[in-house]
Amino acid sequence: MVVKLIKGLKREIRPCVLKYMPYFVMSYYFMEVLYSVVNTPLVGRERAIVMDVNEVFGHFYTTFDVLLTIGAIFLILGTRMEASGVTLLLIGRVVHRLFFSIWTIFFYFLFTDSLDVGSLLMLMAAKITLRDQNEWPQMGESRYQMMLLGGRLCLSSLFIMWLDEGMETFFSIVSIGLLLFISLGFHCKLFAYLTVVALLYHDVFSNHWSMLWGWNDTLLSMQYFSLLFCKIGGFLMLSELGGGKWSIDGFRNRKAVKWEKKGNYRIIKSQAAA
Repeated sequence: MVVKLIKGLKREIRPCVLKYMPYFVMSYYFMEVLYSVVNTPLVGRERAIVMDVNEVFGHFYTTFDVLLTIGAIFLILGTRMEASGVTLLLIGRVVHRLFFSIWTIFFYFLFTDSLDVGSLLMLMAAKITLRDQNEWPQMGESRYQMMLLGGRLCLSSLFIMWLDEGMETFFSIVSIGLLLFISLGFHCKLFAYLTVVALLYHDVFSNHWSMLWGWNDTLLSMQYFSLLFCKIGGFLMLSELGGGKWSIDGFRNRKAVKWEKKGNYRIIKSQAAA
C-alpha cells in the first residue's frame, strides 16, 4: 500500500518538476535583467569603468545585454526554440566574461559558468521530455543523451567549488561523495535529491546565509535567492531525468534489460518445446 502510494506520488510529482523547474532556472536570468533595468545608471557606469571606456558605451552594452537576455528568456519559456534561447544566453555570458572576468580567479568563473550551463542543459532535456514522443526522432536520441551527460558533468562543478571553499571536514567528505556519484551517474536520481539537501544546508543554514540575507540592497538579495533557485532547479530536473544512457545507471539498466530479454526468450523456448 505504501509503495503504491509513493509510486503514485512520484508519477504526479515528476511532470510538475519537469514543467516548473525551468522557471526556477530562468528566475536567475530574469533577476539579472531586473537588477540591470532598475539600476541602469549604476550598472552602465560600473561596466564602463571596468572596460575603461566612455560611459555611453557602458550603457549601450547594458542595454544590449538586457535585450539579449529578455529574448533568450522568451525563446526558452515561451516557445519550442529553447536551443536558440540557450545559445543566446551563452553568447551573452561569453561576451560578459571576456569583458569583465578577473583573470586571477578564472577557474572560479569557469566552474560557476559550468554550473549555469548544466542547469540550462537540464532545462532543455526537461522540455524535450515533456513533448510528444512522436517528435523525438526528429531531435535525435543521441542529442538528448548528450544533454544529460553534459548537464550532469557541468552540475558536478558545484562540488568542486564547495571543496575549494575549505568547508568543515564532514561537508568536504559529502562533497567528494556527491561529486563521484553524480559525475559517474551512479544512483544519480537519489544523489541529486541529496544534493538539494546539501545545497540548502550550504546556502541557507550554514555561515553562507549572509550571501542571501546580508545585503542592504533588496534586489541583490533577491538575485542571490534566484541563483539558489537556479541550482535547485537544475538538480531537481536531474533527479527526475536521471544520468542518461552514458552513466553507470544507464549501463546497469541496459544490462538488466538484456538479461530480461534473455530470460523471456528461454521461457518462450521452453514453452515451445513443451
